Amino acid sequence: MEVPVNEIVTGRKCFFILPDLSLMPESFVQDLFALGFECYYIGNDGRANIQKKIDSILTLFKDVILYINIDYEIYDLKWPEYIGKLITKKATRDQFGIMFAKRQSAVENQNIEKIYFKALQLQKGFIQLEYQKKFNFEIIARTLFNNQAQGRRKAIRALCSKACTYKFTYGDGDNFFGSLQDISLSHFTILVEDGPLPVKLYEKVHDIHFSIKGTFFQSDAILVMERPVGETKKLYIFSFVTSTGANGLDDKIKTIIVPVLHEMVSVNCVELLKAEYLKETPQETQEAATQADNEAAPEVKISAEQEMDPEIAALYVEPEKEKEETEESEE
Repeated sequence: MEVPVNEIVTGRKCFFILPDLSLMPESFVQDLFALGFECYYIGNDGRANIQKKIDSILTLFKDVILYINIDYEIYDLKWPEYIGKLITKKATRDQFGIMFAKRQSAVENQNIEKIYFKALQLQKGFIQLEYQKKFNFEIIARTLFNNQAQGRRKAIRALCSKACTYKFTYGDGDNFFGSLQDISLSHFTILVEDGPLPVKLYEKVHDIHFSIKGTFFQSDAILVMERPVGETKKLYIFSFVTSTGANGLDDKIKTIIVPVLHEMVSVNCVELLKAEYLKETPQETQEAATQADNEAAPEVKISAEQEMDPEIAALYVEPEKEKEETEESEE
C-alpha cells in the first residue's frame, strides 16, 4: 500500500538542522520516537544545500519545529540574517529554535539571547548541549516536551500494509485474522469487511499475535472504539494492555517493536523529502539555463603577442613612418 502524501505530512514533526553527532548521536532520534516525538536529522550530505533542504521542509510540512545548530559554519551564510529572511517570507517565529554547544562565557550567552530571542524573537527556545552526550538526551527531550513537539498525539501512528497482520482466537475457538490499518505503541486499528467482530466494546482480547514486517510479538488489547466505514465495512480501534493490566505494551515488546515502527514512519518522510530536494524552483531553473548558455558560448581571446597575418602586415603602415614619407615627398 502506497502511503498518501497527506498522511505522511500529517502530525507535528521536529527537524534538527546540521546537528553535531558527537553531542547528539543518531540513536537519539529512535529514542525520541519512543516518547512520541517524530524527529529527523538534516545533515550536510551534498544531496542539496542546506537552504534548499530547509525550503523543502517548510514547503512540505506546515506543523514543524526546526532547531538550527548555530555552531555549524557555512560559507557565505549568516544564521541570524538567513533565519530573519525565512521569517519574513515563508515561516513564522513559532517554527524556530536554536541549538549550540555549551558556552563558558556569560557574554556569549548574552549575545545569543540578544540576537535570537530579543531581535529575531524565536519562540521555540534553545537547546544548549553539554560536552558529554550522556546528558544531552534528557536536555533535548525536556525542551521538546516544553515546546509541545508531540502535537496532539501521545504516540506516533505507523500506517500499515499487508506485511502487518494480526490473529487471535475468540469465543468458542473461532479464529480471526487480517491486516492492520495502522499501529502505534499504544493502539492499533483493523478494518473488517466480512461482518462485525463479536468483541464487545471495552472487552479485553487475550493473546493477539502480531507480525509487523517480519517482527513477531503478542499482547492483550481492549476494544475502545468502533465505527462504520461505508455500507459494509467497520473500523475497530484497540488499546494495548500490558501483562500487569496497564495501558500500552510491555517494555520487552517495546524494545523489539520501536525500531520497526520508527523505520515504517521515517522512511516515507525521508523519501518524500529526497524527491522535494530534486525539484527545481523557477529561480534555480533560470540560473541553470543562464549558466548553460555561458558555458556553451565560445570564448574568443586575442593575445597581445599574436602574430599578424603577413599579407595584412604588408599593407600596414605605422602612423609615424607614414608621416615621414609624406613630408619627404612634399620636399
